[in-house]
Amino acid sequence: MSDRIAPAVAVTGATRGIGRAIAVDLATRGWNVLLLGRDTTLLDAVAGECSSQGSAVSTAAVDVRSAEGIEEAFARAESSIGPLTALVNNAGAQHVGPALELSAEHLDDIVDTNLKGSFLCAQAFARRAVSRDGTGAIVNVSSAAAIVGTTDRAAYAASKAGILMLTRTLAREWAPHRIRVNAIAPTFVDTELGRKTLADTDRREAILHSIPMKRIATYDDILPAVRFLLNDTTSGYITGQTIAIDGGLSS
Repeated sequence: MSDRIAPAVAVTGATRGIGRAIAVDLATRGWNVLLLGRDTTLLDAVAGECSSQGSAVSTAAVDVRSAEGIEEAFARAESSIGPLTALVNNAGAQHVGPALELSAEHLDDIVDTNLKGSFLCAQAFARRAVSRDGTGAIVNVSSAAAIVGTTDRAAYAASKAGILMLTRTLAREWAPHRIRVNAIAPTFVDTELGRKTLADTDRREAILHSIPMKRIATYDDILPAVRFLLNDTTSGYITGQTIAIDGGLSS
């Protein structure tokens, strides 16, 4: 048995979909995990999946729009699973509908969750990393909607585009501290929630028509990119970059 201390990663929006898949995948590969989400029941379920892989797990029912809540969650986690060496900013919200009908309340919720939440989590992570003389890796989950114009998702697309520039800016600012900041930009992914949309035959065909590779993305398309960007051995000189995981949509 190795005495090496396992790396620890915080994953936001970890209760379902991409966030859950990332957390469980990293747990199977020796990472300790901090799971952040809003639903305690779902958090407990994902925690069980991760701990069954031998991972040390901490959970926090926290709103990523709360700087105080994030700081408390990070501090509590580090006392139990060790120093956080990586962060995956996955928590997100969206509202589908015409821009002319987008309410100020929906706009605030989406931008605050997606963009402000990503910034606050990255800031809290980086402060702790800098206090330990630096090093760390952040992966922000953006979207192909940040690159290619998408109807009926004005606030979502704008917030995800903001994440791309946030990624580039923080990468430059934190590079002297050896904190790498990168992003992934997936197109439509076959998640439990996404299957509700895919059940609409016309909508599914429209999505497939827009993707040159003519298939929907799966977790198997997402997870290797996240692992690559978090690994200092494979991507230690890569920062400020976005990997579009979109089957050629943005090409």
